[in-house]
Amino acid sequence: MKNDKGNKILNILDMIANTFILLTIITMIASFVLGPYIVFNSSLGEEISNKVSEFYIFFIGLVFPFKAQMRTLFILEWITYLSIFTLLAVSGKKPLQNIFKNKFSSMEPLSNNLTASISIFSITVIVVIVIDWLQYSVGIETGNLPPMNPAELLCIISHAPLSEEIGFRFSIIGLFSLFLLKVWRKRISLTEYLIAPIPTLDKKIENSEEKRRIMQTIFLPLIFISGIIFGLAHIMPSSVWNIGKATEAAFAGIMLGVAYTYYNIGVAILVHWAFNYYSNTIYIFEENIYYIGLSNIVDTIIIALGIILITKIFIKYLFFKKREGE
Repeated sequence: MKNDKGNKILNILDMIANTFILLTIITMIASFVLGPYIVFNSSLGEEISNKVSEFYIFFIGLVFPFKAQMRTLFILEWITYLSIFTLLAVSGKKPLQNIFKNKFSSMEPLSNNLTASISIFSITVIVVIVIDWLQYSVGIETGNLPPMNPAELLCIISHAPLSEEIGFRFSIIGLFSLFLLKVWRKRISLTEYLIAPIPTLDKKIENSEEKRRIMQTIFLPLIFISGIIFGLAHIMPSSVWNIGKATEAAFAGIMLGVAYTYYNIGVAILVHWAFNYYSNTIYIFEENIYYIGLSNIVDTIIIALGIILITKIFIKYLFFKKREGE
């Protein structure tokens, strides 16, 4: 009876969550349109039309700087993110196009790679908000980015999801776990493994105890190490952030590590993209070009979705984990 009641509550939460996820997908598509408009069709974008800036690629603790024309690099990375967004929508246990043929309300939010990205993003947002509030209440500041042309800012923050996921998730979690596990001995495609570690291992390892051991002894430590390094990287001497940013970024880094490890590098990149590009593009457009009232709607959707999904986790523990213990 208790489990039946729990299932009914979970089904209702899934129905509400999936409605918010659908709305988020629509607003994400809108942000894909607004970004290029800001950079290429606005007066803000004209100010950086020929600007060349230095960017970075991170790999196993090494920094590789390169110079690029801002608008050219922006559109190349924009195409990359749009491609990842599309691929995630058609991949996972349930491709998004099949979901709409059936009942969207019956879908598990983590069963599709795109909806999983949105779910992880919204949960992370809620926890980061709580961390920021707690730190602010005791006088720990996070800091702000320096004033700059908003189109230039959009170009800069759009680069981070690709460079930082390669540097902090792909190289630290992917490569180190590859060598610690000696993956090549398991006759696993190294390319597939580096793209999606746990899903690739699941195809070869059936023993649940071995999976649990690998997760506890290899992946969890690497996820935490990657997150901590990611947090500390935000408060290096050359950084503009204050000490409070380290805690916030460390938690976000851990969640990005979970996204990469349990899903794939594309999910981690898109979660990071949601923080940098999606969240900021709509604000920049409304504050500098034309107010369309979308930013308040996006904030409400993401916060509500995060609260619902966290509540769902609590309900699962309350109705199922305790029941199993009994």
